[in-house]
Amino acid sequence: MIRLGLIRHARTPWNLEKRIQGSSDIPLSPEGKEEAVRWGEILKPEPFDLILSSPLIRAGETALILSDKMGIPVFREPDLREQDFGDWEGRKINDIRKSDPGAVEFQESRGWGFRPPGGESRTGVLERVKTAFERAAKIYENQYILVVTHQSVIKTVIYDALKRTFGPGELPILKDYCLHDLTWEGNIRIQRINRLRLTPGDGIS
Repeated sequence: MIRLGLIRHARTPWNLEKRIQGSSDIPLSPEGKEEAVRWGEILKPEPFDLILSSPLIRAGETALILSDKMGIPVFREPDLREQDFGDWEGRKINDIRKSDPGAVEFQESRGWGFRPPGGESRTGVLERVKTAFERAAKIYENQYILVVTHQSVIKTVIYDALKRTFGPGELPILKDYCLHDLTWEGNIRIQRINRLRLTPGDGIS
């Protein structure tokens, strides 16, 4: 068994511009680097043994800043990368709605089958992330791991554990910039979601 604490990477220029990032490798913004420092201060009292990071630059930069503040090592896990959004990467949702009416709504109606043109499905994300957790459980047995990953990865894992459908009518349950506690022992079990949060007073707008 392993314990897992999941957080999203700090902000990038594309986050600030509300562009879809997906597999595009975008570094942190100056604001994002400040957020990562503050996250490190908040998370330092937690008994984490190590950090497992997505290989994308924004997650890696976040993880290294956290590592420096928390005094624990970082390891990369390729299968923790963000969902590939294909042709939608670099674009804003509102622009896609204007240029291709109904496309966003159609994909959202597919729930777990959501798959942007040329991109990856949610089910595909879930399978590779489960593979990553199973691999981590063999290497880091009984350790408490801080996972620095991406919004779609976090939602996919937690929604699967809670048997949610990703239907358009489902109310959101995950708050931005929060730590979510899970365990893995052949499958995901939720311990607590939205436990610690980087609040607006900590530099999040």
